[in-house]
Amino acid sequence: MTIDYVSIGLRIRKLRRQKFWTQEKLAEKAEIAPDYLCRIELGRKHPSLKTILLIANAMDITADDLLIDVQKRNIPAAETDEKSLFAGCTEKQKRLILAICHNVKEEMIKYDNIK
Repeated sequence: MTIDYVSIGLRIRKLRRQKFWTQEKLAEKAEIAPDYLCRIELGRKHPSLKTILLIANAMDITADDLLIDVQKRNIPAAETDEKSLFAGCTEKQKRLILAICHNVKEEMIKYDNIK
């Protein structure tokens, strides 16, 4: 799992600007250094959970407001290959491909058991 710190920083900046606050004002309220907040907003620093909570509390929002949709999902290569394999296929073609794959799998299992 990867966390998208750039998105966290952009969300903090957006919410801060909606309040018409400077970085200095938010940093003061959150009790963090203004240059640290600047680097968080740019995605250059990875804030701890404690820092995220300090910022959220200072802005009178929840940590969820800052963290929503920031988890990057690592898509397994097989899932990506599967999507590209079926791209442009009809349902009938997809079923045929799956049937072939199942047959190949069964034969591989049989082969492995013979060894």
